[in-house]
Amino acid sequence: MIKQISVTFGSQSVLDKILNDHPDRELALFSPSINATSLQLVDYSGKESVFSAPVIYNVVSHTGNDDWNHYIDYVEVTPDAQRRKVLDATVSKFMTDINHPEGMYSAYYMTSNDNADKRIFLTLWKDKYSFFQWKDNKINNFMAFNNFKDDFSINYHNSGYERVEK
Repeated sequence: MIKQISVTFGSQSVLDKILNDHPDRELALFSPSINATSLQLVDYSGKESVFSAPVIYNVVSHTGNDDWNHYIDYVEVTPDAQRRKVLDATVSKFMTDINHPEGMYSAYYMTSNDNADKRIFLTLWKDKYSFFQWKDNKINNFMAFNNFKDDFSINYHNSGYERVEK
C-alpha cells in the first residue's frame, strides 16, 4: 500500500510541464466536475512529492483495485475527537467489506499532512454517475453531507474530478 498521495492545482500548461518533466512518475491530470476552478494533478506514486506546493495526504487505509483513469471524488471533514472515533470505525468497517458500491474501483482513507485531525475519503469510480448513485443512497453513504450538516465546526468539503487524457 502506498503511504502518501500528493496533489497540486494549476493551469493546463503548468501541470503539463510537470507531467512532461516526470514521465516516470505515476501522475494523473483531472478536471473539476463541479464547484472547482483549476485542474488538479495527482501523484499516486507514494514517493516524496515533486510538486513545489503540494497538498500531501497520508494514507491510513486502502481498499479495492485502483483505476485512476475515470472519476475521483474527495470528501474532507475535520471532526472533533469523538466524531473522529466514530468516523474512523465506520470507515474501517467499509474498507474491510468486500462488497463495494457498484462502479467503485477503490477507496483511500487519509489524513492531511498539515492537520492530523482532518479526514479525507478519496474514492475512484468508473464514472461520475456511479458515484452519484452511491452519494444519493442515504443508507450506504456514511460520508454524505447530511450526516455532518448539524455540526458547523466539521468543515465539510466535497469535490469531484474527471480524468483529462493527455
